[in-house]
Amino acid sequence: MVKGVGFAGLTVAAIFVAGVVAAQGTPGAASPSVSRSFDRYEQDAAVTEGIWIEGAAGVAQDVVKDAVGNKTTASTDFGAIRASYGMDMFEAGLTWPFWQHNEVEVRQGRNVASQGEEGPADLSFYGKALPLRTEWFDAGAGLQLSVPTGDEDKGLGLGEVGILPFATVAAHLKPLDVRAHGGYRFVSDVTPTAREAIVYGGGLFYTWNDQLALRSEINGAIVDVPGKENLDLILWQPGIDVRLPMDGYDIVLRPTGTYGINDESPDWGFAGSITVWMRP
Repeated sequence: MVKGVGFAGLTVAAIFVAGVVAAQGTPGAASPSVSRSFDRYEQDAAVTEGIWIEGAAGVAQDVVKDAVGNKTTASTDFGAIRASYGMDMFEAGLTWPFWQHNEVEVRQGRNVASQGEEGPADLSFYGKALPLRTEWFDAGAGLQLSVPTGDEDKGLGLGEVGILPFATVAAHLKPLDVRAHGGYRFVSDVTPTAREAIVYGGGLFYTWNDQLALRSEINGAIVDVPGKENLDLILWQPGIDVRLPMDGYDIVLRPTGTYGINDESPDWGFAGSITVWMRP
């Protein structure tokens, strides 16, 4: 697979991180924490108190070449809105991928054919509780529910209801958090577009100070494909969270890179978001 563009994107992100870190000075304990998972926010072993409204956009691409040089390029662009409310040990919210564009381009010699589809993807809701919260350790569980608002015939949704119960844990090694989560996605009916899957992930979340956090995550899914080998997706997702205090609320900027670890995963991706965080 061609992954040079992914390395370039991550290099740019690393340079940006270095510049921000240099401007911030000495690291220290952060209050409030700005360290949250980008792709697995719902399963993250953390509660962001107050109202969190996030607008995100991104792109991902995968390139496959066969033995004779024919190339297939699959790309996805998306836009989404996430909203959550957290208090004490509880958090609940929704994610609405209001726009997604999938395109596949096939090059065979001089011949090029492409097909694209676009529209909204599946809306999801979640709730979680972290009843075990100590200075050194947090643990809890939650449930994520997706509803078929995306057109499965266009590859924009499951076409079925998805139910994902999950467990989530975190160890606090200040200023570093080590977090992990795992669950199983059930679907109301198994179809070619709706598959059950083991969902897992985790990462390191480093709080530099009360305005900057660095994250490095490994997120994956093992998708059950009846009659065939399971589809194993594994992604490395580094990123940063930058909090900009305003009058009565905060703005949080969250650039994030994606790099496919195995051949079944997308080669590379990049996403970013702007969040309005209204803390109590």
